[in-house]
Amino acid sequence: MSDAPRYFAITIPGLEAVAAAELAALSAHDLATVEGGIEFTGSPDTMMRVNLRARSITRVLLRLASFKALSFPELYNKSRRIDWSRYLADGVKLSLRASCQGSRLLHSGRVEKAVFDAICDSHIGVSAEGDAEGQQILIRMDHDQCTISLDCSGDRLDRRGYRLHSGMAPLRETIAAALLQWMQWQPDEWLLTPMCGSGTFAIEAALMATKRAPGLTHDFAFLHWPSLKQKGWQRVKEKAEAMAVTPLLQIHASDLDAKMLAQAELNAADAGVSNLIEFSELDMAMLLPPAGATGGLLLVNPPYGGRIEADTQALYGMLGKVFKRHFSGWRMAVIVPDQACERALAMTAKRRLKIKHGGQWVHVLHLECPARR
Repeated sequence: MSDAPRYFAITIPGLEAVAAAELAALSAHDLATVEGGIEFTGSPDTMMRVNLRARSITRVLLRLASFKALSFPELYNKSRRIDWSRYLADGVKLSLRASCQGSRLLHSGRVEKAVFDAICDSHIGVSAEGDAEGQQILIRMDHDQCTISLDCSGDRLDRRGYRLHSGMAPLRETIAAALLQWMQWQPDEWLLTPMCGSGTFAIEAALMATKRAPGLTHDFAFLHWPSLKQKGWQRVKEKAEAMAVTPLLQIHASDLDAKMLAQAELNAADAGVSNLIEFSELDMAMLLPPAGATGGLLLVNPPYGGRIEADTQALYGMLGKVFKRHFSGWRMAVIVPDQACERALAMTAKRRLKIKHGGQWVHVLHLECPARR
């Protein structure tokens, strides 16, 4: 696979291992996990399949070139050697972003201009450098080594298109999907999502269970490349569409806030899964296992920080009591913002995952209550 195209999948910091496992299942090769993403190789079909079906990544970049550049003329000349006509149609708008570290070329604006001039002088009819809506080109200068990457995804992949109604600091769809994968939730087991907020956990679980590709309605950047092989794209898309199933699910989403619950129901309807989720207005303190349920998965993203005025530690203390009192035999995943809240839970974590959420580092705790004998 050494001659295969090289790609980089960007992830939320902390989700790299989960994303790498998902990429491997989608036939990506030569995976190398680094902070913030996964390097991999694969065919153009692999790139399209990953964009279309991966649930835990933010976007995919194609590595166009990597070379040493000690001056702006050298950067210009080597950038011009790239066959830009394969990826940039006449009249396309561009968005160039450069980052520079430990290199002779430290002025990001001049780096962007050198590459932009190289593209323009390659007889490509491009327009509007710096257009935020244009084809993204990323340039990294790291100790005089230049890496030029092309965005394959377009809009961020976590923007599935269904969450038009959300509250404060909603959980990203990619985080919700990754945590379901991390907890190894199966569609044949119960899933409870109290304090459901925008309903993201429940909706992502329903989409996973139906095996519906999350990117079926996404306008990928690669769809506009002159080199795109339409037959290959149709083959990848049709295979993904053929995988869809209609399962019987046991997903319950609840929230004490009636307005928030109504927003979650609208989101589920927009996602086409409202018939697969049971919604109820419920105080977390009153949560009980469904009748006849002896175990399952419980996912909670409690409000904290700017999203709550009450005593956050008291809230986590209440959660721990509910878990221990009523949910023996269940698995729980709870997002905690700090050690004080974790101590308030008064439960020992079986595993933990540190992730970036809402601009801050938080921990996801895997908790279990042993079944009573």
